[in-house]
Amino acid sequence: MTEMHSNLIKHPSIRKILEHYRVIWSLNHLSGLGNWDLETYMPEEGSEARGEALSKIASLSQKLFLEKEFVELIKESSKLNDLNDYEKAIIRMLLRDLEFYEKLPSAFIEDFVKTTSEATTVWRKAKNSSNFSLFEPYLKKIVELCKKKAEYLGYKESPYDALLDRYEEGLTTKEVEKYFASIKTILVELTNRIKKSESYRGSHSLEEEKYDIETMHKFNQKLLKFIHGELTHLRIDVSSHPFSTSLGKGDARITTRYKGKDFAGTYGSTMHEYGHSLYEIQSHNDLHYTPIAGGSSLIVHESQSRFWENFIGRSEEFLKLIYGDLVEAQPSFKKYDLSEIYKYLNLVKPSLIRTEADEITYHLHILIRFEIEKDLIEGKIDVKDLPKIWNEKYKSYLGVDVPSDREGVLQDIHWSGGSIGYFPTYSLGTALSAMWKHHLEKEIGDIPQLLKSMDGINKIKDWLKKNIHEYGSTYTFRELVLKSCGEEFNPKYLLEYLEDKYGKMWNL
Repeated sequence: MTEMHSNLIKHPSIRKILEHYRVIWSLNHLSGLGNWDLETYMPEEGSEARGEALSKIASLSQKLFLEKEFVELIKESSKLNDLNDYEKAIIRMLLRDLEFYEKLPSAFIEDFVKTTSEATTVWRKAKNSSNFSLFEPYLKKIVELCKKKAEYLGYKESPYDALLDRYEEGLTTKEVEKYFASIKTILVELTNRIKKSESYRGSHSLEEEKYDIETMHKFNQKLLKFIHGELTHLRIDVSSHPFSTSLGKGDARITTRYKGKDFAGTYGSTMHEYGHSLYEIQSHNDLHYTPIAGGSSLIVHESQSRFWENFIGRSEEFLKLIYGDLVEAQPSFKKYDLSEIYKYLNLVKPSLIRTEADEITYHLHILIRFEIEKDLIEGKIDVKDLPKIWNEKYKSYLGVDVPSDREGVLQDIHWSGGSIGYFPTYSLGTALSAMWKHHLEKEIGDIPQLLKSMDGINKIKDWLKKNIHEYGSTYTFRELVLKSCGEEFNPKYLLEYLEDKYGKMWNL
């Protein structure tokens, strides 16, 4: 065993398991690289070959995972009572993967990976042409495959539970429904109070202000270098839908997108994806090449991306630090002072695009997707009716008319990749980010004060590393919250934060 596992991972049985796992990790590494390239640089016509390659890699990973010696090592090690938390977590994660591979036929896994790889390219074409019918047959197959997956994996109540569990260990449909019931009415009422305020502004001229894409990309690179330091293990590229991936030690990659106007979209996406990458980068060095490197909990992961997007990126103090670089990149922005840019980035208004939504109505975007996914998997609605259902929900929940499929049902990449069950973690993760904010400020000071200097930003990163990042996937979402916050997950911190911030902004 390499020396990197000599500190946290000491048990000889676990070290032996990790020797075998290194080959599986290597295949996952190449699969991740193939998926990243599919989203960024691969020619359109390469989707069939890439889908074939990725499906075979997935099948080979399953075959290696199910080798008799490896399975026996995992099961025997699960009986050991002298493992530390990191070693227990390795076994926990491997047992989850083992259950997945034992229950899903290899032919199914190949079909799923091949279908979603090809569907991603088709989704991009459909979105660009705003034509849902192009994507419809692929999505129909993906939904059927997800239903099959749920049946293979098993569930107690809703088949959607089995899909939620793949993104957040143990999360159930009932828990998600209870969570949304606790915040929906309060957020709708807060939005209505803001809109009735005498000082309310529902739009800003910066939404139509054009920018040069090349100079804005350079600004994003400069932004990342400012908050992170030298970008020797982090890069930023362009994709149809922003995402983050960590391919391994020293190789974190994020993407953003550019519309040529309304710079909040690309700025917010860059900050959001940086939060994901920082989690992976600050995972403990001893955890690299193991199943618990970086975050597996999507609620915790999204809490990090939303922390940086909202509490850092939307704050007036941080904007003051980067204002000079922003107007240097786009001189036309000089006519807007710092307070105007702050107001622009913190507008509250029902809108079409989830990734560009304000902090309050964002959760209604997620609720819409949760309800649609649940009904699809439970067989209550059909794929062919999705544009109509989507548009009706946006009118009902947000009061907006959806002008096209591009700005409606085709806006997100997740379904093309088979990621049904992912969306609820965005809202739950946002609520968790407010818990982190509360406890961080109790320990090291108010974030607005910390954001007045680079030293303060480094203190924030150090707190996140110490309390969240360095553990990787050692603890479940619930365990980590209890360990780092001393209490169970509670959305009250989100509601209190939103009431305080926007109550002051709009004189409520």
